[in-house]
Amino acid sequence: MRASTRPHSLALFLLLSVLGLLCLMPVWYFFLAPWLAEPVFLLAGTVVSDTFHWVVTYRLTDTRATLLTSLQVIAEQGQGRSGALAPVADYRVHGYGLVLLWAMLLASRPPALLRKLLLGTVVMLVFASVGVALQWLNDVFYRSGAHVLAQTRAPAWLVEAVAFGFHFHLFIFTALAPVLLWVLMSRSFVQALWSQATVQGAQPPGVDATQPAD
Repeated sequence: MRASTRPHSLALFLLLSVLGLLCLMPVWYFFLAPWLAEPVFLLAGTVVSDTFHWVVTYRLTDTRATLLTSLQVIAEQGQGRSGALAPVADYRVHGYGLVLLWAMLLASRPPALLRKLLLGTVVMLVFASVGVALQWLNDVFYRSGAHVLAQTRAPAWLVEAVAFGFHFHLFIFTALAPVLLWVLMSRSFVQALWSQATVQGAQPPGVDATQPAD
């Protein structure tokens, strides 16, 4: 299906994207997220446990997963009680970009829509697993204190890289990734919009660029 070049197609695309987002978000949040969280935490948990010797396993509950570690943390300073560190991550915090990608693809309707929806879903789940792993590691390296950090024996460059990656992924990349994927998967639609905007911008004021010239 060819992308539409009719007037106001950008406005229509934005309207359909917003409506799609409003319809899809509750479905994803309440019904799909617990199912999609399983592969996300499986990938993140496998990579983290294979990389760091102090990771034991993870425990999944609905859309949240607890990383079980052998790192000892002082729970109550006054009474000297301690326990194993167990940071928690929520898939919903890192996975909402998937819904944004769905909404934009459905609004632009590129060729091979179903295949692109499936491929985009897989890619966004991988991105979400990266965010989950970074949150776990950031909680270990930065939020658990110097006593825990010393037990990990993590080099300073890794600690700083995790902190940067966590904040960049959470506050920028989580929302930017679906837009970049949509552009790659809807190039004909984007090119049509760009061509339309270029033609309209080149016309003198008061001339309708959508009407054929005499």
